Amino acid sequence: MTFHSTNRKPKEGTRYEILNVPEKMKCTRTSLSGLKRNCKENQGGVLSMKEKVEKTINKTNGALSIEKNVKELHDSMKMQEAFAFVKEDAEHTLEQQLKLVKIPSPSNHEEEKAKYFKELMEAEGCSAEIDDVWNVFTRIKGTGEGPTVCITAHTDTVFPLGTPLEITEKDGRYTCPGIGDDTRGLAEILSILRTIKKCGLKPKGDIIIGSNVCEEGLGDLKGTRNFFKNHAKDVDGFISIDGIGSVVIYGGTGSLRYRVTFRGPGGHSYGSFGLVNPIFAMGRAINNISEIRTPLSPKTTFCVGVVEGGMSVNSIASECSMLVDLRSDGKNELDELNQKFQACIKKAVEDENNRWTEERKVKQGGMGWCFDRNARITVELELLGNRPVGNQPIDCPIVQAAADACNVMGTAPEYMPNGSTDANIPISLGIPAISVNGGGKSAGMHSTKEWFEPKDSYIGVQRNLLTLFALTGLDKVSEPMLAKRKR
Repeated sequence: MTFHSTNRKPKEGTRYEILNVPEKMKCTRTSLSGLKRNCKENQGGVLSMKEKVEKTINKTNGALSIEKNVKELHDSMKMQEAFAFVKEDAEHTLEQQLKLVKIPSPSNHEEEKAKYFKELMEAEGCSAEIDDVWNVFTRIKGTGEGPTVCITAHTDTVFPLGTPLEITEKDGRYTCPGIGDDTRGLAEILSILRTIKKCGLKPKGDIIIGSNVCEEGLGDLKGTRNFFKNHAKDVDGFISIDGIGSVVIYGGTGSLRYRVTFRGPGGHSYGSFGLVNPIFAMGRAINNISEIRTPLSPKTTFCVGVVEGGMSVNSIASECSMLVDLRSDGKNELDELNQKFQACIKKAVEDENNRWTEERKVKQGGMGWCFDRNARITVELELLGNRPVGNQPIDCPIVQAAADACNVMGTAPEYMPNGSTDANIPISLGIPAISVNGGGKSAGMHSTKEWFEPKDSYIGVQRNLLTLFALTGLDKVSEPMLAKRKR
């Protein structure tokens, strides 16, 4: 269930928002009968509007324990010293953010940003390494008494090479493509690293901290996928800092992305009339796809996003293609959608090849039907992206630790049960993982008008630092709230 609270009694006057409530999720975390009613009435899985309700939350012993431990860790002298440093460090963090955003870094073109990020990490006295796909990581050794947690942000942005990356500032607002997503995350990673070093924070478990590549679009989570290919047995939890706000994403929406290419012999639009046409075949396929019916819950979607092909108005194209996006919050539903999609493609090709049977029988010279009557449409499906579905309960320790960190810092968490982030990979592997936001204010994500306001942005760094040490434990201060996985 998606609502802004954990298992705790709300403070007087506190209001909580409910968003994106899936029908199938049980309303067991609230005693409010109206909330249960809302879940049943909104079968589409998304509430038509934000509804604010006051509710009482029934605590479980586990949730209560996590909340208490997070509060005690927050109030400890060691963590308060760290928080003070983070606040003092805010200007330096912003300076690094503004330098990083000027380095072009579309997916698969992140080498320069990775190199610079490594230099910045080494400037803090760390021995950082770049792997074979340009991920950058360093390990902070703990006492050996806690879990290993990886915390990271992604270096890539959605903007192609050549996009102007000039920063403009007005009234404390900085505008530049990528300044929030995920350049702010990178800057916060550096601030967390700097705080750990300067304040002598010793985790009980190891911390792996750094940056990863290819989170966006057709990058297909390559960086995180590569990291867990090599380190899955070594990691007990994963945190991705991505975006701005107080969102805690704890599930992974799966997706399949295809390039579908239709081919034929091509010819003159008049002289070769009756010849099979790849563009007609693609049109038939698009129409077939548009008629697919999907479940409302778990949310399952499809889209034909890009179509290309043809040379001129008076030519039968020899080739055309389209990009297709399939998504679902359920693995079985994604598999079923994929089967329906491929059936649509197959039928479109068959129908186009059969359509021109009568025309092929005609024999005419000159500018008439002078073409290979045996020509047929062929099709190629190229899988460009495959993001796995991942699910974990809202009351698991890693989610609750992040939520309690938000609450302790005075910001109600906004739960999102599904999203497409770097956390998809570990969740699908059974490794506890979340994607959380950085501090400040931002809007215009994935547009050239993206902006960032740094006012009180240090609170995001403090919140994520608190979450991290709540999970790993802080030597002589707190016990780890995340358990080591069985190896």
